[in-house]
Amino acid sequence: MDIKQLKYFIEVANTKNLSHAARNLYVTQPTLSLAMKKLEEEFQVALFNQETNNYMLTQAGQYLYTKGSDLVQNFDEMMAEMDNMSRTHEHPLRVGLTILFVIQFMDEISHFIVHHKVDLSIIQDGSKQIQHLVAKGELDIGLVSFPNMYSETLVIDPLAKEKGYHVAVVMPKDHRLASRDSVTFEDLKNERFVTLNNHFVLGELLQKRSRDFKFTPNITLEHEDLQVLLYGVNQLDSICLLPHEYRQINDRDDVVWIDLDDKYASFDIGIATRRDQLRTDILNDFMTMIKQAH
Repeated sequence: MDIKQLKYFIEVANTKNLSHAARNLYVTQPTLSLAMKKLEEEFQVALFNQETNNYMLTQAGQYLYTKGSDLVQNFDEMMAEMDNMSRTHEHPLRVGLTILFVIQFMDEISHFIVHHKVDLSIIQDGSKQIQHLVAKGELDIGLVSFPNMYSETLVIDPLAKEKGYHVAVVMPKDHRLASRDSVTFEDLKNERFVTLNNHFVLGELLQKRSRDFKFTPNITLEHEDLQVLLYGVNQLDSICLLPHEYRQINDRDDVVWIDLDDKYASFDIGIATRRDQLRTDILNDFMTMIKQAH
């Protein structure tokens, strides 16, 4: 006898009708009839009184019903508690993404949430800050831009080259450089900038390359929201360094996107985890999903 047979028996005893019990259990009547026959054969005793049309219990059937009801209730309570414990002790997967990566990988992430029993927590920030949070153990995994700024603590598994991004200079469409195919940092010395803050690799790129070209950038606005920066390009008559791939998400008529001609104008991306981190099945599944994303 297994727990399913016992549940079948209890439902027949409660309804005293094979047809009603079969309907309540979502099984066919022949299936239920065969299950009752096998149960009686196993115990070698009649469980139902064969002299009545209704399924009335015999003395042995009444004993099995009483003891079996307690057993089924305890079993169901145990299963519910075990399920609750598994949910309670299941660690959430804490993922760090930039806004660009959220958009690029949202279909895969949504599919992952649907098909995995996991509490997925997404933190949106810049690549520099995400690397910092993963290194501190405050995030389990991050989709980040290279370079690895915490090489002693982090390992970054590179994604395919085509999944990286390229830097564009966004400017008002009537800007003096707007007709160019590309611009260099040398061309930008006297410009006003709206820029991502120091949580982002591009925020650091502006500071680093301006020093290399011996000028201090005239920054009119620093922000982490790409929408705010695009708005500021026109309102503050400034230019901005942004991933060229973001253009397909928010292509405005009042700005132009010019390629940045610079040796640091392209960034590879990868998946950052701590070197000493235990890679759970869920973490490995998430990494595989991102690597296989088109």
